[in-house]
Amino acid sequence: METPEPGPADGEERVVELRPRTRSNPEGAEDRRSSNGSLGSVTAISAVSAVGGSGVGSASQPSVGSRVDGEGEASTSSSPPSVTTATPTMATASPAAAAAANTTTAVAAAMAAPTPGAAKERPKSTQPALVASQMNTSGDTSMRAPRVNCPEKVIICLDLSEEMSLPKLESFNGSKTNALNISQKMIEMFVRTKHKIDKRHEFALVVVNDDALWLSGFTSDPRELCSCLYDLETNVCETFNLEDLLNVILQKIELPLMENVQTIPPPFVVRTILIYSRHAGQLQFNPSDAVSKMLQSPYFFFDVVYLHNGADEQGDESSWRDIYSSFCNLDSKGMCYSFEVSLSGPALELHNCMAKLLSHPLQRPSQSQASYSLLEDDEPAEVEATV
Repeated sequence: METPEPGPADGEERVVELRPRTRSNPEGAEDRRSSNGSLGSVTAISAVSAVGGSGVGSASQPSVGSRVDGEGEASTSSSPPSVTTATPTMATASPAAAAAANTTTAVAAAMAAPTPGAAKERPKSTQPALVASQMNTSGDTSMRAPRVNCPEKVIICLDLSEEMSLPKLESFNGSKTNALNISQKMIEMFVRTKHKIDKRHEFALVVVNDDALWLSGFTSDPRELCSCLYDLETNVCETFNLEDLLNVILQKIELPLMENVQTIPPPFVVRTILIYSRHAGQLQFNPSDAVSKMLQSPYFFFDVVYLHNGADEQGDESSWRDIYSSFCNLDSKGMCYSFEVSLSGPALELHNCMAKLLSHPLQRPSQSQASYSLLEDDEPAEVEATV
């Protein structure tokens, strides 16, 4: 409690005791009087600071403990009040303070009310999750392993038929080159790049003539595989037995067996990449139970790059399409990639296909949902590679 100032004499009018500062009387200034007994005035600043509770100059005050819209930190401030001499400003400050009160109340209401844009943004935040769930549902979800970056055992199967030696592909400098030369270079680039991504990856090489031959065993050293990659020659091949190739692979690998496919990551996965360039004859494929089980394993992948003469020889168009469809039908899980490249086109297309195979088979989407453009609406532009 503040003590009143002593009057001039006992007979004169005594000064009324000042009221304590409360929520309804933040400055304790309504009853403050000057030493000569006249009513002291409060500045317009003090009135504006308490404008949330009441208008300046109004006689009624809100009850103690009540909170009115717009009442902020100024109402509970413990700083000493600012007092000035009595001036006619009190009369003119009341409309300004009332306007300030209305503005403060409007701002507080606008801050408290939810914006229309915020309510509309919530459904949009679930869009990416919805798209991701649709991507995960492609194929048999019960056979999908966790999307982990586990080591790969990559088996590269290179066709050595005479079609691989025909100089049809257009190289980067405009000259014609054969598919075997381009395939050897892109295999080396693939192996070295995968090794830089993860040095735990292992690679093996199988060459395919009339029969399949396991040429180089699994190794994590790219130089070891590349050392026997360039000493290869093409042959005249009459038949191709896909089952024989898969049986050779089955004898050299052992697939992981996990208790729960969806939750337990495998220690490794096995992927076969077949580079094939034969146009005559249908695929001979009557898989045994063991081969069928290997193809259906969630830890085995069979990717194909098929080189054909479709653009040059229109008469063979139906035959190469049938062969390509036969390779695509091997994928019952929807998790393998297949590409077809015309031998009459640029060698860049072959390199692009091999670059798309760099992605991990457990982490890539299904091929029908894969996109390689930077923007969603971008059309694939023709870009020339420089070496």
